[in-house]
Amino acid sequence: MAQYGGLGGLGGLGGLGGLGGLGGLGGLGGLGGQTGLGAFLGAEDPGGYSGATTAGLQITADGLRHLAGDGDTPAAGELAFNDPSNYGRWGQWVRGSLYITEMLNGLDWATASNPNAVTLRLEGADMVTLHRPTSEILTQQCQHVRDYADLRDERGAEIASQLGFPTEYFAMILGLHPAQHKKTFELITATQVIAAHMAMIVKHALAVRRPDQIDGRILPMIPTPGHGSFPSAHATEAYAVLTVMTQLVSTWDALNDSENRLKMLRGLAERIAVNRTVAGVHFPIDSWAGAALGTAIGNAILGRCGLATSTPSRTYTAMNSDFFDFDFTDTAIAKSHGLVEGTAFSAAQKPAFTWLWGEAAAETQKV
Repeated sequence: MAQYGGLGGLGGLGGLGGLGGLGGLGGLGGLGGQTGLGAFLGAEDPGGYSGATTAGLQITADGLRHLAGDGDTPAAGELAFNDPSNYGRWGQWVRGSLYITEMLNGLDWATASNPNAVTLRLEGADMVTLHRPTSEILTQQCQHVRDYADLRDERGAEIASQLGFPTEYFAMILGLHPAQHKKTFELITATQVIAAHMAMIVKHALAVRRPDQIDGRILPMIPTPGHGSFPSAHATEAYAVLTVMTQLVSTWDALNDSENRLKMLRGLAERIAVNRTVAGVHFPIDSWAGAALGTAIGNAILGRCGLATSTPSRTYTAMNSDFFDFDFTDTAIAKSHGLVEGTAFSAAQKPAFTWLWGEAAAETQKV
């Protein structure tokens, strides 16, 4: 019998200390005891002052307060109630909570046995169904992982710098600058954080061992993360960002080579996914599953942003296949590798995401 789970609340959002800095340049790759906000953790939260500054401010306040007089302070005008115009007033970590809440509202999942599978559903419609790979497939996949180790010297710097969210790589291709595209970075961060959350649901349910836990010859070059192998969260995040940013680029009016940049962006998503296999921590089938999940999540985020999207659901039954984006994007070839399209789903529009999309779309006109 199927088992159903839901997200009654966010949970895990306590301890939001003053990390500061630009959201999107951290990562959920290792989680490291962080809260569910991931890269939003502490962004635009000033935290506390040093002891000397705190004492100095209090001394100054005591010395100057009398200059303001003893009368009542005039009543201030109230902020608009429950209005999108207020989003820009809040810290980025606060908006991060709202994005997560909006995206996960209506999300649930079902698990089934014989064969073992998990289905993510949004507002009652199936998004993605992933079947747990068999032990035989995992054993066969280890040969692919061992073969990819030959690329470790060539890709070592990429792999090490992509342990968290590889936002800098997206920025390089799209010509993004923190001072000019702050909300675009925020949209990328929201996409990655949400993709990571949803990937963890599936990882937990399917509970697939990592390559080095099956074949002692793999010897990963980076620490093996403390969660299941299937699907790849890096692939999920990269393909979600690819999906969202491909749509955002269509609103740009200042780039004359956007088509070429999008080709590179797609190549980057594939490369980020494959790098995890090169590193020895993922099977190629993990990238297949992650790409399918990430594409669905990206389209769901676009729906939350107010863009009408109707996306086919996908079911993936792993075969002993290597992962190439060309195969993934060709429906007929993908089907021969176990990825099948089904009934379409869509996501309802939400206010915080709609506000963020408008802000990011306006920024891209300044490239």
